[in-house]
Amino acid sequence: MIRTQIYLPAEQMKLLKQIAWKEDITVSEAIRRLINERLLEKKRRGKKNNAGAWLFSLAKKAEKLGFSGPKDLALNMDKYLYG
Repeated sequence: MIRTQIYLPAEQMKLLKQIAWKEDITVSEAIRRLINERLLEKKRRGKKNNAGAWLFSLAKKAEKLGFSGPKDLALNMDKYLYG
């Protein structure tokens, strides 16, 4: 680990101490966990920020709900797109 020093407003320090006390951890560990949560959240959101990932997630949700598309879609794509 790398030691670092930061300046925090009194209110943030108070909240960090409360979290640390409730979870029976040090303030440093509370800070590390909060940073990790935020970084993982950003990483997850970054992966879903493109249209392909979004469409894939919609398809997975539809599949879980029991929806399915036509079995011959690849063969008759023009028919389904243009009628």
